[in-house]
Amino acid sequence: MDDNLSPETNAETANFFNCYKFIWKISIICLALLILHIPLYMVNQLVKKRAETAEKVRKEICTNWADSQIVALRTVNSTRAVKEVITALVTPEIRYRGIYQAVVYNSEININAEFKDVKDPNEEVFPEIIDTKGISSIDVTLNGKKVEIDKKTLRFKLPLGDSQCNVKIKLRGSERLSIFANSDNSHIEIAGKWGSPGFAGNALPDERVVEADKFVAKWNFNSFNAGPLSHGCVNFCLSAGTYQQSARTFTYATFFLIVFFFTLLVGEIITKTNVHIIQYLVASGAPVLFYLMTVAFSEKVGFATGYMISALTVVIMVTMYCRMFLAKTLPALIIGAVLLISYIINFVILQMEDWALFSGTIVLAIILGVLMILTGKINRQN
Repeated sequence: MDDNLSPETNAETANFFNCYKFIWKISIICLALLILHIPLYMVNQLVKKRAETAEKVRKEICTNWADSQIVALRTVNSTRAVKEVITALVTPEIRYRGIYQAVVYNSEININAEFKDVKDPNEEVFPEIIDTKGISSIDVTLNGKKVEIDKKTLRFKLPLGDSQCNVKIKLRGSERLSIFANSDNSHIEIAGKWGSPGFAGNALPDERVVEADKFVAKWNFNSFNAGPLSHGCVNFCLSAGTYQQSARTFTYATFFLIVFFFTLLVGEIITKTNVHIIQYLVASGAPVLFYLMTVAFSEKVGFATGYMISALTVVIMVTMYCRMFLAKTLPALIIGAVLLISYIINFVILQMEDWALFSGTIVLAIILGVLMILTGKINRQN
């Protein structure tokens, strides 16, 4: 400062330049936030592209194995069973092609149908199966006697009068099994070794039991609720996959970047350290890299593990770098802790699914409130 000026004038001049420098740095940070959306957008597009590839491979696996199956016992004419009991035991498994996967299954379906007073000598019965490629075997018995079926149409003749029909099917499929009723008195039961089934169809199960590694679901249709579309359905799709969860991590990316920059700025003010704008930009590269690392690691070790590895790596990098330019350990640890907490909060929100928007909004409000408390007494002249 000029020695000829009064101390008050020198102080005002210093405050002016400090304020100008602070505003300039804030402007550069805001510009950096906008620019950082370019790599974020590129990583997001990469996730979408990988997801499209995964979907394509999934469809190929399912098509080569057998598509989602729809099963029903149908008659050629108007005859309907007076009573029907259908049970299915499903054994799903995950098939891989490289890093991509799909759920396929083997099933054993047992159809018991009772027919009364059949008068049409040409009446035929056949198991309707949407993808016959998945058929391993079909065994049919009528009134306790085994009968042969037409290999192309899968049809067999129904005897006149009363009869008891039993059809046993070994069937491959993928991701979904739907069983349709063909009677006003139908009981459908699907069980399998799968801990996270999804129940669909035009009616939810009347009874269901879901445990860690198995499930049982039962549907009952009668003359009041049965119709041509009455069926039970179980989905074996994997819950939110790697790419879906990775894409969801971008939801609050902008906010957490703002929190990160703001934390660095508060650290600079508190420690009275002049942090160069280039150091801000270099430090911000780590949170952006986090999203790419999450995708890369998740493909190999799963989303949860990949997320944790990426978060810890980025937190360690940022903490060490802040220790270098702040020259103090405690502020660097606090910045690293804030970054780690933001990743933990983001991960918890991702796992809440249906409550994600509600919980995310509450968390953002709490974070903003905490920042207001922490910064409310900062002297802007320091």
